[in-house]
This record gives sequence, structure tokens and C-alpha cells, in this order.
Amino acid sequence: MANDTTKVALPKSVVTTVLNKVKDASTIAALSPSTPQKFADATYLVFNPTAEAEVVAEGAKKSGSEISTEPVVAKRVKVVTTTRVSDELKWADEDNQLEIVSNIIADQTAAIGRALDYVVYHAINPKTGLALDGYTALTAGANAITATDNPSTDIDSMTDAVLDYDINGFALSRKFASDLRKLRVPATGLRLYPEIPLSLKVGNIDGIPAAASGTVNGRLAKTDTKVLGILGDFNAIKWGMVRDMMSEIIEFGDPDNTGNDLKGYNQVAYRTEAVLAYAVLDPKAFSVLKAGA
Repeated sequence: MANDTTKVALPKSVVTTVLNKVKDASTIAALSPSTPQKFADATYLVFNPTAEAEVVAEGAKKSGSEISTEPVVAKRVKVVTTTRVSDELKWADEDNQLEIVSNIIADQTAAIGRALDYVVYHAINPKTGLALDGYTALTAGANAITATDNPSTDIDSMTDAVLDYDINGFALSRKFASDLRKLRVPATGLRLYPEIPLSLKVGNIDGIPAAASGTVNGRLAKTDTKVLGILGDFNAIKWGMVRDMMSEIIEFGDPDNTGNDLKGYNQVAYRTEAVLAYAVLDPKAFSVLKAGA
């Protein structure tokens, strides 16, 4: 997605290395199972169980319970990512060329995954960092909790806010994961949350599946979201691929509207796009921890 029009020098032997900077990953993809979607406006009828058993005296009248349903329409999201490289890539050895292209596509597919978090959690376009028109952020309707000086107490407050729901997922910002990792038991000095490693790649917290990523706080957002963590029933997020991810090579034109023609700058572009659909069945199934003013 770089707009730099200079040529990329390709060495005779290519060795791919990992940059020492952690790439964000989608916490929704990690905590909420995806389901196949059709290219149609799917409507979920959310059933809120209200029935309770009634004790009835012999010969007495029996009452009934009404079923409460609320329709939630899924939203479609088209996600596109384009990467420009020098057309000298075509001259590279086949094995080297394949490795470079594979890394470009892997980077683009990961970006599409992160976009899911940005749209659902924050209703933000990750490329621009600005709000999306016509989308409602999950964090805007969830139970809001203001952070204190004690991260462990904050988790208790988040839990109390969603006691009526099945708590099965915890998405953390990397900062909040780091804060939890630093907590120690006063008497022994042992870590209070030993399951959080130095890498901050959290697998679970107190037995609940957990994932940490910069998408939780919206690292790319122009305006600070102040979100530290999202806890709740991640089955209340329904999402899936409407159309499989497709990648293509573009050799002509100006595919990313930079004002620079590909052929004129001896470049080619790799584009990956997908269509996603999602629905948040009940924002109140989540509690959101936010930093204070």
C-alpha cells in the first residue's frame, strides 16, 4: 500500500526476514467463529428466552409466556488492499519471486482480517483512521466501564456488567495486556496473570479465551478511542465471508488513485479484496473498558 514510486532493488538471493514490529491480528477472527454468508441481506431473529416454569394449583388456569424476537440485519463490508512494487520483481528468479509475492499476499490478507475489527469495534476505516458513515460501533452500544488504577478490579467490573450473558471471550489492547502482566501477588512476588507472556500473545485469562491486538484500541484511528479491553459473549458477533478473497496482478493504470500511472513508474500492483458480512446481535452482551479522561 506504499505510495513510494522509487524502484525496489532486488538482491540476487532473497531471504525473507520478519520486521521487529508486531503486526496486529484480528481478535474477532480469533474469538468468534466465522460462518459462511450468502450475497444477500441476512437477517438474524434474535430470540430472548423469557419462559419460566409456573406452579399451578389443581384445576387452576395456566398462563403463557410470549416469545420476544428482535431482527438484526447483517452489514456487508467490501475490503480492498493494494500494494505497489517495482516491475523488476518479474525479472527475479522464480523461487525468489514466489516468496516475495507470497509475503505480499499474506500481508494483505492479514490487513483484511484487521479491518474486520476496526469496522465492528469502532466503525473506523483502518486506511484513513476516520469514522465510517452508516456503521455503528460495537463499543458505542456496549456497557462502558471507566478504568481505575487497578486493572484486576477493572476486570471484575467488566464481568459484573455482563453477568446475564455467557462470557466466552476477552479482547485486550496490547497496553492493557502489558498492565495485567505487571501485576504481582504482594506476599510472593509471583505474577497475578502468569498466562500473559512477554510476547503479549494471550491465549486465555482466568480460563476465558483471550487475544491481544492493536485493533482493540484502534491503533490507526485518528481520534483516540480510549478502549483498553472488550469482554463478553463473542458468539453475539456473527460474521463470515460473502465472497472469497481474490488476488490479482495489475500492470496498467492507477489502481489506488495515487496520481501515479503504474507503467509510467515501472511498477506493478498486487490487489487483494474480499466482501465480509457481520452483525452484532446484542451490544449489551459486551462490556468495554475505557481509559479515563
